[in-house]
Amino acid sequence: MSVVEMVSVLVGFFLPAFIAVVVQTSWRSELKGVVAFLACAVAGGATAYLGGALTGKGVGEAVVLVLFAGLGAYKLFWHPSGLAGLIERKSNVA
Repeated sequence: MSVVEMVSVLVGFFLPAFIAVVVQTSWRSELKGVVAFLACAVAGGATAYLGGALTGKGVGEAVVLVLFAGLGAYKLFWHPSGLAGLIERKSNVA
């Protein structure tokens, strides 16, 4: 496993907390999903760029790793623990 791959998984694990800061509780779930996907794409691209893997394959792998690590972390940790919802409620814009 390369450094870019390991960092992508680590970024994916913590990304749901940052996504929860951006999304609002009043948003429709479809919009939340689009924002989460775009955040994963940007984070994966940035991870590939900073890791020196800015090729078609490198960016694609980083985006997929961030996406699936983020989805898994959200479903298995951030959502069941209630931390994602707490962050989302605390960061709501009135």
